[in-house]
Amino acid sequence: MSKLPFLKRFFGVTRTDKTLNSQEARRLVDLVVQAPNLDAAVAAAETAFSFLVSQLHILGDSANGYPRNPISAHVWTEGYALAHACDSFADAVAGWNQRRGEEQATRLAATMALQIVAHYPEEIFPRVHRNAVCCEALGMTSEAVKGYGSIIGDFDQLGLEDILDSTEPFSDSEVKILTSVRNSFVALQRLSTQGLSDAQHEICQRLNAALDSLPQKDDES
Repeated sequence: MSKLPFLKRFFGVTRTDKTLNSQEARRLVDLVVQAPNLDAAVAAAETAFSFLVSQLHILGDSANGYPRNPISAHVWTEGYALAHACDSFADAVAGWNQRRGEEQATRLAATMALQIVAHYPEEIFPRVHRNAVCCEALGMTSEAVKGYGSIIGDFDQLGLEDILDSTEPFSDSEVKILTSVRNSFVALQRLSTQGLSDAQHEICQRLNAALDSLPQKDDES
């Protein structure tokens, strides 16, 4: 999986220790959710963000170039938990209608996940897509196009179009991949001055057909 240029936004954060601590990350995120007002939520979010960025640096040092090189079970487990803590952090700041904060949190979530599950597109594509959506909403069109384009590029480079040829029902992971790619194609068609190529239009049509044929979930209207 190609690593997007997310890390450059997170430089300059001082590390207070070198221990991965997903439990503390979840505690700090909970404080954002439980804040009594917006000012308190913003203050709590700043603390959580700084801590999560410091954890990202520690994880980057500890991940040992995984999956090319081995990684300890503790580092993998903590890293995966931290990626989910970042997802929850994004949900928390979104709950306070802080789109800029959500963009930073989703960028952090994608970057955290890239340290330990970069070879699982079902883990990366949805996080990158959510960040691209935030960028688009904030008028950061170039960043959004890069995010959407990276998903489509990795889908092609990893040969994931073969999923569409399967005669078996799609797994949940495959649905996550295909949904992120389909939505990225739709966004690029809307945002890119070049639009989609004929080949991309064809893939998009296949994605629409495959996903539209899935049974609707009970909570969907």
